[in-house]
Amino acid sequence: MSRIVTAVITLVLGAVYGTVGTVAHTLSVKPLGIPIPYGLVLGLIGTLALLIGLRLVITERLPSVAAGVGLVGTVALFSFSSPGGSILISQGLPGLIWLFGVPLIAAVVLAWPRVPQRSIRTGSAA
Repeated sequence: MSRIVTAVITLVLGAVYGTVGTVAHTLSVKPLGIPIPYGLVLGLIGTLALLIGLRLVITERLPSVAAGVGLVGTVALFSFSSPGGSILISQGLPGLIWLFGVPLIAAVVLAWPRVPQRSIRTGSAA
């Protein structure tokens, strides 16, 4: 039962990350006229940190897969136009990087092999 609860919580967490990243990926600043998309960079770093953190902390893959499904599902959902006609992910370069970067990050992190646990040696100090 706890596995299901953990999977549901991480699914919702992934959906929240996907929603916030989708809204924030268009944020940028233009110092000296050069646009720097800090929203896109922070969104991709946050996605990577969430999935790597889940893989490192929880030994099972199910929570990481659930978070990845929440992330990718939310980004895919927001890539379509709403009934009112508004679009959250534009077809510009930041939108395409966000649209294809999140599934790519999720696939790489989830496909990464499990790191074997190290045994703690007990012994006398040198």
